[in-house]
Amino acid sequence: MNDASPDRPLLPKTSALRWEIGAAIGIKLLLLVGLWFLIFRWQERPAAKPDIAAHLALPAAAQPFSSQPVKESDHVR
Repeated sequence: MNDASPDRPLLPKTSALRWEIGAAIGIKLLLLVGLWFLIFRWQERPAAKPDIAAHLALPAAAQPFSSQPVKESDHVR
């Protein structure tokens, strides 16, 4: 008698499905660990902590803000 009857379709073995799922999870974990190392571990780290204030400071060539009011043109739009 045939195992695949209209009432019971032929399904793959559960051991094969477990192996495939386990292999897929293992590959995903391996790729995630590799990505983590690429992003966080293999970056060039400075010897000392960076000075955030110096990094965000305006350049010396920038003109300071003037307290004088700006004269607007009399042109009507």
